[in-house]
Formats: sequence, C-alpha cells, structure tokens
Amino acid sequence: MARKLFSAFLILHLCFSLSAQEKSFTAGGFVRGGGYFSTGDYQHDINAAFGDVALNLNATDNLSFRGFGDLRVRRGQQFGENISTFDVREAWGMYYNNFMSISLGKKIVKWGKTDIYTPLSRFNPVDYTFRSPDFEDAELGNLLGELIITPAPFFRLSFVASPFWNPSVLLIKPITLSPLMEVTLPEGLRPGNGYYSWGLRGDFTFSAFDAGLQYYHGPELMPGLSLVNADYTNPFQPAISVEGVPYIISSTGFDFETIISPFVLRGAAAIATPAEEKAGNEEIPFRQVEWVAGLDWTPGALRITAEYSGKKVLDFYEAPYKPIIGVEPDIQELMALFSTPGFDPVEFTRLQIEAFNRLYNNQLHEYYHSAGLRIEADLLNGRFFPSVTTVYNFTSKDFTIRPVIKYKPSDWVTLSAGYEHYSGAKGGMFDIVDDFMKVLYFAIRVDF
Repeated sequence: MARKLFSAFLILHLCFSLSAQEKSFTAGGFVRGGGYFSTGDYQHDINAAFGDVALNLNATDNLSFRGFGDLRVRRGQQFGENISTFDVREAWGMYYNNFMSISLGKKIVKWGKTDIYTPLSRFNPVDYTFRSPDFEDAELGNLLGELIITPAPFFRLSFVASPFWNPSVLLIKPITLSPLMEVTLPEGLRPGNGYYSWGLRGDFTFSAFDAGLQYYHGPELMPGLSLVNADYTNPFQPAISVEGVPYIISSTGFDFETIISPFVLRGAAAIATPAEEKAGNEEIPFRQVEWVAGLDWTPGALRITAEYSGKKVLDFYEAPYKPIIGVEPDIQELMALFSTPGFDPVEFTRLQIEAFNRLYNNQLHEYYHSAGLRIEADLLNGRFFPSVTTVYNFTSKDFTIRPVIKYKPSDWVTLSAGYEHYSGAKGGMFDIVDDFMKVLYFAIRVDF
C-alpha cells in the first residue's frame, strides 16, 4: 500500500512540475466518508463503511493535447470483508485538432443516448455491488484506444478498440452459497487471445434531431457462468464448481434524440448475436433484440426522465430445470430424477447453470417489458437536490427504488442520505440479492 501511495505522490509531483512548462494544469478531487446499513435480512448490519479519496489531474494546452487522471484510494469494509484499494479509475492522453482526436489509456467511454436503459453501452463495465452515494463511481473504465474523426460539422465517426476484457462485477458477488458450491467470478483486466473488442459508431447532428448508428464485436461485459466440475459421489450433497467466463458477441444498434417542446424524446434499438452456438454451452445467451423509448421533461426546478424497455429473445425455448442459485432444491423431485433411467446428473447441473444465466440476463421468458422513472429537483438556489429513481420489470417482477437527498451547505461540502430497495418474485434475481442490497446510507463529501 505504501508503494502505491508513493507512486501516486510521484505522479502528482511530476504533474506539478509539468505545470511550469505547459499552459494549463489543474488538480482537484474530494475526500469522502460513508456508512451503509442493511435493512434486509442480512448477516452484516453494517453493510459497508468507508473513507475514500479521489485525485483528479488535468493537463492541457487548450489547443492540441489533453491528459486526464482519476486516482482513487479507499479503506473500509464492505459485505463483511476488509477493503484497502488504490485504483486508477482513468488515466489517458489525447491529441486533437479540428478534424480528429486520438486518445490512449484507461478511459470511461459511454455509447448511447438513452439514460436508464443502455443497450448500446459496450465499453463501460460496471461494478454492480460497489457502494457509493455517487452512482457513476461504479463505472470501471476500460483500457482502450479511441479515434474520433469529424469530416463534417453534422457527422462524427468514432472507432474504439480494447486489447483486453474488463468484465463487469455481477450483482451476486456477495451472495452466501452452500459450502459445497464454489463460484469464481472474474475481476480486472483479463488478457488472452480473442478477448479484444472493437466498435465503430457514427453520430449525425442536425438542427433538432440527433442519431447514431454503431457496431460492436468482442466479449460481452457480463461474464457467463460455466460449469467446471460436478462431483455426485453423494448425489444429495454434490460438490459443484462454477466460474465466470467471457463469450464473444456482435451487436448492431442505433439511437436517436429529438426535441418536441417541451419534451426531449429518445429511443434506441439493438440486436446482439453470440459468436458461438448456444447448444451445449451454458454460458452462451440467446440472440436478442432490445428497444428503448423515453423522454426528458424539465418543468421549472424539476427534471423528469421516463423510459420503457422491451426485449425479444430469439430462438427461445423453455428452461427444462430451475436455476442453480436462488431456488431451494426439492428432495422428492431430485429423487424422482435420479431414479429415471439414463439420467445424467452432470448435464442436469449444466442446465441449471444455464437457467441461472438466463435468469440473470432476462432470458427465461421470450418477451420482457420494463419501465423506469427518475425525478430530480434543484432547490434552494442549488443547495438541495432530492431525487428518486425506480425501475420495474413487468415480466420478471423485479422492482427497485432509490430515493436520495443531497444538501450542499457550502460549495465544497455535500451531505447525502439515501435508501436502496430491491424486491422480486420468489426465486427471481432481486429476490436473491435483496437481503444484502437493501440499505440505508449516509455520506459526507468535501471537494477540493
């Protein structure tokens, strides 16, 4: 840890030395402390408690280059485990002119114009278990190169490529499993042949209408669970090992944004196709088509965002067995299965893992429909910011709501309080995670 802190100090020292030579250098950041308290049936009443520091560095000549760094240090505890991390959230350099820009490094790149549902975001992995009152802190960034060309005022072409797979952190990471079941989830940059990704996006800008068209090829940010081993020496207490693995997809999509006063209307659609066949590969999802329609409305001090999302699962068939996680085994059902001539318990386990992947990816049903709503307010001359975000999946019955209150007694201090609620149908995704994800939290942030 001391070596990492020394490295951060050395970077800062070099950057301050740079400020004497170049036109502009700025440094800023924040210090923050927070506590999360479980409101569900979770073994740890203190869900998370932490102190963290962010250091943002920005160097530019305002003509042709820019360098940006976002360094994070956190110490505390989360889900009953001690955490002590030094993370380079972003660190990239850029050269640009009126025609093009090129950047290299670790960077957060967001594609897509929609807000609550983002089917076009392919380069921005997320840690869905990360505790922070600033929800964008869960974005992990990616090691990549980005080339942007602007051949005309109304058209911009973006090309992004990454040599590694940086997976999202699944929501089930803190789950408590049977001692006989082991689930290994990948985190961080994963090198390997075939793990590279690339994407091409064109953006068109007109007087009252913006549109984008894009293509992506590479590993899906969400890992799929794959069976490593299933030992049925004791058929009623099998030892099962599962790991999260990458799988390659190709995705084509488009989106748009237009103004029809007083509303800003948005929409998107995408089709995703796995490179491998699904048959015999439990980690591979179905092909699917997603679509989103939404609007923004800003009446006075309020901002209201509403979106609808739909999905059609292609080549669909019913899952033959229940998911391996989230459902208590039925002993009588298992006895009947094991007494069936030709029954293969390993294949049974593989299909249970496939069913869980389908549950996590919203592919247990052929069609899905969901809606999201966010209401934000800017009150007391920019001092008080209440908001609420809620999402409901009409098909899976998963429901979440996150009310938040932020108050700024001064320009440099932010007091935050919020509540996160998850619920769902029995055996559903949010029913599985609600015990450790339901929390009440408080935080104090001081900017500098």
